Amino acid sequence: MKNDYIVRKTYLSFVIVSILTSITAMVGILIDNIIVGRYLGQEALGAMGIVGPVSLIFSAVGNICSGGGGARAAQALGRGESDKVCLIFTVNILFVLVIGGLITVLGLIFTPQIAVLLGAKGDLFEPSCRYLYGYFLGALPTIMLTAMMSFVKIDGSPKLPLVCIVVMSASNIILDFAMVKMGMFGMALATTISYCLALATVFLHFLKKTSRLKLVKPKKMFSEISQMVVTGFPTAISRISDTIKVMLLNNMMVAFVSVAAVTALNVRTQANNFLGAIVIGIGQATTPTISMFFGEEDKTAIKDTLKITFKFGLFLTLILTMVLLIFPGIFSEIFGVTEPEILSMTSMAIRLFAITIPITLINTVLMNFYQCTKRTGMATSISLLQSLVYTVVFAFVLIRPFEANGIWAAFFLGEVFTLATVIVCVFVKNKKFSLSISSIMMLDKDFGGNENDRLELSIGNSMDEVMTISSGIYKFGKNRDIDDKTLNILSLCIEEMAGNVVRHSFKEGEKRWLDIIILDRNEHIVIRFRDNGTAFDPIAYLNNDTPKEGYGIPLIHSFADDFEYRYNMGINNTIIHLKKHNIKKFG
Repeated sequence: MKNDYIVRKTYLSFVIVSILTSITAMVGILIDNIIVGRYLGQEALGAMGIVGPVSLIFSAVGNICSGGGGARAAQALGRGESDKVCLIFTVNILFVLVIGGLITVLGLIFTPQIAVLLGAKGDLFEPSCRYLYGYFLGALPTIMLTAMMSFVKIDGSPKLPLVCIVVMSASNIILDFAMVKMGMFGMALATTISYCLALATVFLHFLKKTSRLKLVKPKKMFSEISQMVVTGFPTAISRISDTIKVMLLNNMMVAFVSVAAVTALNVRTQANNFLGAIVIGIGQATTPTISMFFGEEDKTAIKDTLKITFKFGLFLTLILTMVLLIFPGIFSEIFGVTEPEILSMTSMAIRLFAITIPITLINTVLMNFYQCTKRTGMATSISLLQSLVYTVVFAFVLIRPFEANGIWAAFFLGEVFTLATVIVCVFVKNKKFSLSISSIMMLDKDFGGNENDRLELSIGNSMDEVMTISSGIYKFGKNRDIDDKTLNILSLCIEEMAGNVVRHSFKEGEKRWLDIIILDRNEHIVIRFRDNGTAFDPIAYLNNDTPKEGYGIPLIHSFADDFEYRYNMGINNTIIHLKKHNIKKFG
């Protein structure tokens, strides 16, 4: 029987880094909010709320590359197309250079107009403009940093993004204190410089000999860009929708409540940017894993990833919910808010935000899942409904009778109605009501082949367990009417290969697992070996100098019609194809 150990270890190796990576385009402005609120006053903090949506625009463009390009690159890894990965990487770099440069130029030219569009009026106009001038200077490095994170993670440096975050945060704090006397422009310029330093850090990855990411001559560039944009569109539209939503709500607050309410909304927004990064990170950690398993057409591994994500995510978000319900004033204190009116509004905003977090997690994970499995329409719908449509509609209806409280309730109702819409779509697609993981996945019936034609096993780090494989193979073969000769060769191949993995990929005494998947197709049998041990390339044992302990691999190769090896994201993958009519030729 197969377990979820490798899937769980792979996902958890990404999730912490992914949480921190998800705040790359927002952590700078978050730090600026804290220091501005404490040293430049409540008016300046209100201006930070006005300019906040610009960081979401940077994040949207970066996530087209990180979410779209990263997912497509992981899918290509799952299919064993290393050249395709380099092409996708090259196209992403060129895309960021063009779009990031364009945003920088247009942002600097039209700063006053952008400030007005964002809702900067009266006393908020001048500080908003000063901050935007410095912030637009950092458009290119900010977008590039976000875009690069997914690529270095799937290319063997999953912890490097964490180092970049540390470099960026530390330098931004130091520079903010050094440049606070320059006012809002100094705050923004400090953030820009910190992103440049973090980007320089991420380029350390390309000094590694093991790096497989290379710039290549771009082919079919517009086709690649369009596919990248389509794949990454749901994540990007979420950021764009958030930008539009904050702009609309800022204007609603000014028109129907007060300027003080804009400051309260900014505190709520920054709480969402910070704690929401945990939710986004949990969801985005599924992107490389599910994309790779989707490329491999491994339905079980995809299902296991979703289960692990929901368990881990709901556990963590429920803790956050309890903390915020008990201490709703924590963010007011962080940002230095002292006015009683703002404190009262902020307290209610944070409490309603707290109970929204677990529902937001479910919607975000589903959006990322559908994005990775090429259900772009479904993912985009979740993004639009969650981030914009429902929230704005409820805000418009509730703001007049309930003022600021109507806005806080609108955020909660937006998430609830989005999840309800997903449930309805799942019901329509499956033509039955079910909230099981299999139903929610909505994969095609023929995806990964018929389950009756598949055998999945997991064995631990033990030669004794290798010797138990035969019984499962023979039972599977007899149920499939596979002849004895084919079963003998199949059993021999699997036992020899599993034994070599245990000897060469696993160290004695360590906890490791080997997953074995057997697919019985019409004309051939596919055997997949997946383990999380040390990199072990069996193809290296096919030359004339094969060590004695690897003698079984050339024998397996002699039976095989196709023999592939890949080392992706810390996982060894060996795929063997055996044609049935060729097996019968062996005596």
